[in-house]
Amino acid sequence: MIFRSIAGALLSLVLLASAGIEQGHCAPVQQSDSLQDFRQILQKLADFSPDPCGPPYGEEKNWHSADVEYPLFRKAEDIVTQELNASPAGPGSPRQRAKEVLNRLERMSVDINASWPKENRFHFQLLDLSPALVIKVTARTHARFFVFGIPDENSGKPNRLWQSVGEDEESIESNGPQSYLDLYPLHRGPSGNARFLASFVLSGCFGSFGVAYDAREWDPKGYGHLSQIIKQAGAFGLDDKVPGFAQIGKLQTEGPAITLPYCWFSPIDTWDNPSLCAVDTYDTSGDQVKFRSRAYNRPDLLPIAKAIEYAEQRDYPAVLAYCASGDVALKLVRNIDPHFFAGDLKVTRIGDGKERVEMELESTTRFEVEKRDGRWLVVSFDAE
Repeated sequence: MIFRSIAGALLSLVLLASAGIEQGHCAPVQQSDSLQDFRQILQKLADFSPDPCGPPYGEEKNWHSADVEYPLFRKAEDIVTQELNASPAGPGSPRQRAKEVLNRLERMSVDINASWPKENRFHFQLLDLSPALVIKVTARTHARFFVFGIPDENSGKPNRLWQSVGEDEESIESNGPQSYLDLYPLHRGPSGNARFLASFVLSGCFGSFGVAYDAREWDPKGYGHLSQIIKQAGAFGLDDKVPGFAQIGKLQTEGPAITLPYCWFSPIDTWDNPSLCAVDTYDTSGDQVKFRSRAYNRPDLLPIAKAIEYAEQRDYPAVLAYCASGDVALKLVRNIDPHFFAGDLKVTRIGDGKERVEMELESTTRFEVEKRDGRWLVVSFDAE
C-alpha cells in the first residue's frame, strides 16, 4: 500500500511537470502564431497598390482594402497585448516591450512590402502615458490608434493584466481613401488620469479635406473606463488663403488651456474651400475638461451663414436667433432656396458696426448686418 501510494504520488508529479512544460510553451507558440498571421495578412495587403490614390489608376480593388487593413491593425493590437502580458515578462518597461515587438512587425513589412514607398509600409508611434499606452498604427494611407491599460479589477478581483481598452472610430466611420493621425499628450487633472488628443486628417484623392479632434481620458479605477472628453469635426480647404477669410488660431495642446482650429463648409462659400473658420478653447486644469470659448475669423458674416442654413430647413426659431427682428427671420424662412449658394461675395462697410453683404449668382441677394451689444445680427434681407 505504501509502495502504491509513493508510486502514485511520483506519477502525479510527473504528470504535473509535463503539464507545466506544456503550459510554459503555450504563450510563445501563441505569439508565434500571431506573428505568422500578421505576416500572412501583410502578404494579402501586398496585392494592393501602396496608395489608393496613386498608380495604377482605375483599379477599383485598390479602394476597397478595409477587409485586409483592419484585420492587420487588429492583429497588431493582439500581438502587443500578448507581449505586455507575456510570462515571464521580458526585460524593460511596458513601453520598451511594446516597441520591440512592433519593431518586429515593421521589419516584416520592410521585407514583404519592399516595393512600396517607405511611408506606405506598416509603421507605429508609441505615446507613453503611464499607466496607459497609446499606439498609433499605419499602413498604406490609413491610420488608427489603440489604447492599452490595466484596470484595477477583473471579475471583482485585483487585476494585473494589460488590456486593449479602447480605439478610435474616425478611421472606420470616414471610410475614405486617406486618413492621417497625430497624437498629443494632454494636461492631467488633479486625479492624474492619463489624457491625450488624436488629431485626424481625412481626405479623398482630390479637393478639400476633413479634420477630426478626439480627446480621451483613461481612468483605471474599478473595471477601468476610457472616456471621450472632446469631439470636434471640421474641414480645411485646398489652401489657407481664401481671400477675405484668413484662418484663425493654431493647434495648441501644451498646458491647461488647449486650442483646436477648424473650418467648415457653409452657404456663403464661393468655391471648394470652407470660408468660415473658428478656434475652440478648452480648459483641462480640472478633473472635468470644460469648453471655454469659440472665436470666429469672420463674426460679421457668421449670422448670415447660420440664418441661411436654418432657413433652408424652415427652422424659424433658429433663424430668429441670428436676426434683429421676427420680420427679417420670417422673410428668410419664406424666400431662401433649399440649396443656397453664394456665388460672388461683396462686403461693404456702410457705417460703424454696419455692413452690406451682396451675393451674386443668377440673381442678387443682399443682407445688412449690424453689431449690437457685441454681437452681429442680420437686420435686413432682400432677394431679386
